[in-house]
Amino acid sequence: MEETIKSILYQSLGVIAITKEKIEKAVDDIVAQGKLTKEEGIKFAAEIQSEARKTGDHFKQVGKDNFRDFIEKSGIPTRAEFDALNARLEALEKLNATRDNA
Repeated sequence: MEETIKSILYQSLGVIAITKEKIEKAVDDIVAQGKLTKEEGIKFAAEIQSEARKTGDHFKQVGKDNFRDFIEKSGIPTRAEFDALNARLEALEKLNATRDNA
């Protein structure tokens, strides 16, 4: 599990490292070499940025899912479970207080 989380983190950092400016610079270099027209370069840069965003979003979701799995397997109660137990405790305390006063 730890290796999976590390892998996802490193991959996410790699995606983040590809900034808009770096993508545009690389595409500008390709256009300057005459391998793409300016219009093709603009379209290509937009496609790369879109794919980078999608990949980043995917890794964020995978990270969230893995973290959720880790929490579930560790036995840590969820917020809903904690709130339900707290409500039961308060109800028992009220019941106990009314019995003491009777």
